[in-house]
Amino acid sequence: MSEVYEYTDDNSNIDENSLTVDFYFESNVTKDEAIKLIDDMVSKANDYTQMIGHKPTVFVKSPFVTEM
Repeated sequence: MSEVYEYTDDNSNIDENSLTVDFYFESNVTKDEAIKLIDDMVSKANDYTQMIGHKPTVFVKSPFVTEM
């Protein structure tokens, strides 16, 4: 696993940390399906007491799949 880039956002006015994670899906999975899969996974997490939320921000589509 590569090193995770870390920095302090001195411009933030919110007392929280943020971790951006990439998830990879088969090319036939739509954006809405991917978001639902992640939402379901997060809701089933065993120890999420320290996580205060999640928000999808970018969905990159494969150039090798035709529009669905």
